Amino acid sequence: MKKTLVLMSLLLGVTCAKADNMNPEDSVEYRQSAFRLMSFQLNVLNPMHRSQAYSEEEFAYRADLLSRLGRLAHEGFTDASRQVDSRTASRMWDNREDFDQRMQTFIDVTAQMAQSSEAGNDRQTRDLFRQTLQSCRSCHDQYRLD
Repeated sequence: MKKTLVLMSLLLGVTCAKADNMNPEDSVEYRQSAFRLMSFQLNVLNPMHRSQAYSEEEFAYRADLLSRLGRLAHEGFTDASRQVDSRTASRMWDNREDFDQRMQTFIDVTAQMAQSSEAGNDRQTRDLFRQTLQSCRSCHDQYRLD
């Protein structure tokens, strides 16, 4: 588990330096890939959350991955990718500050969820999981085309 986190940290560091140099189509593919990985993690976490019988360590690991993947997805929204056809509503680019804040909220809440789970605070972890889902929904409702 620690090896995965170290590798993701290294990947994050390398990709942050190069995200603005990517061609626009690659930026879109990059963020879409991160969002698919986030969806996978949420699909694992949701049944764990509902069952009330899960490993805090496993939950914390997946919540931490969500936070890191959120950062990766966010950096894929390069200015150059604005013109590429995707499921991003054009109003996102006009409201970039709000979008950035929503993404940062997701990143922060999922990081807090990982810490809470690791500390064994079940009630707070459950509340933060609900906040995570609300964060996803609010951003999708505003800035994602179906």
